[in-house]
Amino acid sequence: MSTADEPAGREPLPGILDGIKVVEFAQNAAIPHCGRLLAGMGADVVKVEPPGGDAMRSLASLAPMEAKAYALINPGKRAMVLDLSHRDAAEVVDSLFRWADVALVAFKQGDLERYGIDADHALEVNPRLVYLAHTAFGPEGADSHLGGYDVLVQARSGAGFIMNRAEQGVPTSTRPAVNDFGTGMISALGVVAALRHRDQTGKGQRVDSSLLGTAMSLATPMIGGFESDEDVLAELKQDVAAARSAGMGFVDQRRMYEERIIPGAGAFRIYFRTYMTADGMISVAGLSPALRQKFHDVTGLPEVDLGAPHTDEFDEFVAEAERLFRTRTTAEWLEALREVEFPCGPYNLPYEALEDDQIRANDYVVDLKHPAFGRYTTSGMPLRFSEAGNPVLGASPQYGEHTREMLADLGLDADSVDRLVAASVVADGPPPE
Repeated sequence: MSTADEPAGREPLPGILDGIKVVEFAQNAAIPHCGRLLAGMGADVVKVEPPGGDAMRSLASLAPMEAKAYALINPGKRAMVLDLSHRDAAEVVDSLFRWADVALVAFKQGDLERYGIDADHALEVNPRLVYLAHTAFGPEGADSHLGGYDVLVQARSGAGFIMNRAEQGVPTSTRPAVNDFGTGMISALGVVAALRHRDQTGKGQRVDSSLLGTAMSLATPMIGGFESDEDVLAELKQDVAAARSAGMGFVDQRRMYEERIIPGAGAFRIYFRTYMTADGMISVAGLSPALRQKFHDVTGLPEVDLGAPHTDEFDEFVAEAERLFRTRTTAEWLEALREVEFPCGPYNLPYEALEDDQIRANDYVVDLKHPAFGRYTTSGMPLRFSEAGNPVLGASPQYGEHTREMLADLGLDADSVDRLVAASVVADGPPPE
């Protein structure tokens, strides 16, 4: 298992969130990723799953109630099963709110009060609670009550238009689900900021995150409006509307947009892109004049007018550069470009990334062992602290694995736990086959 290095003879440092208790009412990816990050910083994260489990447990199954997607998203947590719709669930829910420092909640707004997990109720039960409320489209507005997924906010934010691939003239959603996992990170930031505020004031609060808010934030450098662009934009709107009426496909629509709006298109077609090589691919990334000169020094290609990036002459120059890169291997190009300190790197397939020495050296992937299906590899923590540890994540929890343990932590005696299990308020394992 990959772990962060510790000085010889020194006990591992506690995580920076050691002692913080988190209850997670969420499925799928975005907020479970937030819980994953908090667990990786030392928090005790208890995932509350419905009967039947998180939806990710059924995606690419490895064993009964165990699946690849769930295992990759949920390491380092404890898990219990609770039927929120049961009339006797309220006592468990309220006990969880009293126990927790943080509640992560990702439900449609209309379901929150019905299940007794809304922010007003939670903060009444525990005024020091940090309550993270997640919605697809934000807590305000006509669509605030709607559920949603990453693909929907890729489309609505405009970011999808920039980054989506195309298939038969129609955009296909970008994977991985960047807004889901970006929301996990942004939500974790909101949680630790609210914990800091609680340290200062003694008060808990509601924190809101959303997929749509994340999408707009991630798209910051690509989506904006300037007074100087108003005339160009007005003309573009008319041309796009006409093109759509004429049946123009997605790729041509995006090209039309980029030719009018995106600055630096010529530089991105040459100096900031991926090239095919003799045996694979290489990515290059150098936009400054000094770096562009190094690119020409290494390749021997002449300079070209970047102000006319969509002419036949420019297209031929790009084709010439592409032909040149195919004449040498990736390793040869990496050596030549790095010798002059031009930024570049290998273009890995996913399985190659898991084996990449640089990724392994920083513990950006970790090897875990699951009792039901054995060893697997997943992403590690994306950050580390000099004065706090990154606790080694355990494998994802099995269905209902910690139900009894967690109820005991809440102060329930064995008879009370047996009663809840018998009444199907909670489950302590998968049902018999």
